[in-house]
Order: sequence, then structure tokens, then C-alpha cells
Amino acid sequence: RLIRRKLGIINLLKSENKQLKEQMRQMQEAQKKYADEYLRLGKECIVQAHDSRAALANYDKALQLYPHHTEVLVRKGVTLHNECQYEQAIDCFNEAIRISPILFKAVYNRGKTHLAMKHPAEAASDLDKATSLKPKHAKAHQLFGEALHALKKEEEAEIHWEIARRLREEKK
Repeated sequence: RLIRRKLGIINLLKSENKQLKEQMRQMQEAQKKYADEYLRLGKECIVQAHDSRAALANYDKALQLYPHHTEVLVRKGVTLHNECQYEQAIDCFNEAIRISPILFKAVYNRGKTHLAMKHPAEAASDLDKATSLKPKHAKAHQLFGEALHALKKEEEAEIHWEIARRLREEKK
């Protein structure tokens, strides 16, 4: 009887655990939905109102709701980059890359930010990875060429500038 009673308690706890996990999953989905809404509001602040301060506030609210939202991290990083707050932008891109190591937007923008900070070696590393992730992205090749040029690797820079030129022509 004791064993049957203990098994009954275990089964009851398993059932409750399963229900709690389902409730947590539903709550996380709802939080991601609300975070998406703050992301949309942040984008509107940039595009329509040209108010980066309000956009950053919306991105922060989105990240409070859903800290692993890579798109919000990238948008916040781009906004910070545009405001010349490069160190904070790098932090956002680093977090996005930690969550998703092959996220092109995060790697590309981190490289772009390193280039703006006059860190050509780090920029070249990121932009090399970006051109591997998206070989037909002309701007990534252009910036990779600039990073290589800053590192005095003229021949390699010329190759990437030529690739960028050809990609832009193909697009037209």
C-alpha cells in the first residue's frame, strides 16, 4: 500500500510538472509576442519619428520581456552604432552572436562597428565570416576590402572590392 501511495504521489507530481512546463511555454510565447510588438514600435520610432532614444527604450523593454530575441539585439546594436555608441553596440552584437553564432546581421554589423572603431583586425575577422555566411552581399565584401586595406593587405582588398563591384552590377 505504501509503495502504491508513493507511486500515486509521483504520478501526480509528474502530471503537475508537465502542466507547469506547458504554462511556462505559453507564457514565453506571449512574452516573445509582446517583445515583437516593442521591436515594431522601436523600428517605427526610427523610421517615422527619427527618435533613436525612444527606439532604444522600446528595444530595452523588448529585451526585458524576451532577453534572447536576436533581432532586437541587432536592431539595438545598429541604433547604438548610428549614435556612435560603439562599445554598447558591440555588446549587443556579441550577445546576439552568443545566442546565434551564424546570424549574418549580427556578425556583419559587429564587423562594421569594429571598422568604425578603427579595429581593422577584428573587423576583418567578422567581415570574413559575414562574406562566408552570405557570399552575395556586396556591402560585406566592400567593408571586408576596407578592413583588409587598413591591414595593408592591398591585393586581398582589391579582390573583395572587385567582388563587391560585380555583385552590384549583377543586381542592376
